[in-house]
Amino acid sequence: MSTDLSKLVEACRTALMANQHPTVRVAAAVSTTDGRIHTGLQVRSTTCGHCSVCAEPVAIGTALADGVSGFDACVALRLRDAPEVLSPCGACREILRDHGFSRVIVAQTDAGFVTATPDELLPWS
Repeated sequence: MSTDLSKLVEACRTALMANQHPTVRVAAAVSTTDGRIHTGLQVRSTTCGHCSVCAEPVAIGTALADGVSGFDACVALRLRDAPEVLSPCGACREILRDHGFSRVIVAQTDAGFVTATPDELLPWS
C-alpha cells in the first residue's frame, strides 16, 4: 500500500506543532506497508550538545514497538519560522535503508514533494 504523502507530512506537522519542549525542533513520520503512520520527535539533551537522537529512528522505533514489519515512506520536518522538510542525515539514511523504506521525502517545492529512495541518498554504498 502506498501512503498519501500529504497525509504523512500532515501527521509529522501535527506532532511537531504539538511538541512543548523548548529544545525539540524536529519531528519525523513514517508510514508502513499496511498504511499506518507513526511519528517521533528528536530527543535532545539540554546539558550535552552532542547527546541527541534524530526523530527518524524514534519514529521507526515506535512503529517497531507496535509490531510493524514493513515500511513505505518517511519525512522529517524542522521548525524554523514554519515547518520545513528536512532531508535525513547520513546516519538516518543508513537506518532508512536498513529498514527497507521505499521513499524518503527530501524536499518540498511548488510542484510538490521531492522523494528519493534510501539507495539514491547513499550512492556510494
